[in-house]
Amino acid sequence: MTAWPSIVYPDSLPCAQIKPYSITVDMGLVRTAMEGGHMRQRRMYRTMPHAFALEFIMTPVDLGAWQEWVNVNAYDYFLMPKLESMYSGKLFEIASPHSIRFTGNLAIENVVYGWVRVRVTAELDPLHDALTGPFAPTGDWIIAGTPPMPSADSVIAGRAAAPAVDDVHAGTPGRPSAVVE
Repeated sequence: MTAWPSIVYPDSLPCAQIKPYSITVDMGLVRTAMEGGHMRQRRMYRTMPHAFALEFIMTPVDLGAWQEWVNVNAYDYFLMPKLESMYSGKLFEIASPHSIRFTGNLAIENVVYGWVRVRVTAELDPLHDALTGPFAPTGDWIIAGTPPMPSADSVIAGRAAAPAVDDVHAGTPGRPSAVVE
């Protein structure tokens, strides 16, 4: 399984509001009219881009720390612990961690004296589905030789006392299927 982003949204900062939280999913459809018969359509991509409209409510004092964290971290992918989407449902959860990054400007408005509302758009990491499964880290080792003497015929997954007898799903160098220590 691929590792989650190393940057995690701090518990000390305000959570995104449940309402008016929204998601826009780009289905990537290209439709072509035909002279006769049904329109033809195809998908532009397999992973549907998700755009989140997030809103945070906080005091102006909290806004200082929040915006400082956002300016440093939120325009690269980070882990937001509790968001709702189809990926939460795939995990049989209402809310789950999501790898996102902010993609828009911060819109800050005064709600009442002493409280501000911050709105921002964010996008889901296109590799988020790879982060959520289907493979979970096991802590098992993959033994395939050493750089000077690589294994040419087999890969043994599992532990030395109990090697795996099923398939090995290795992923890609940039997104391995599991962290191997």
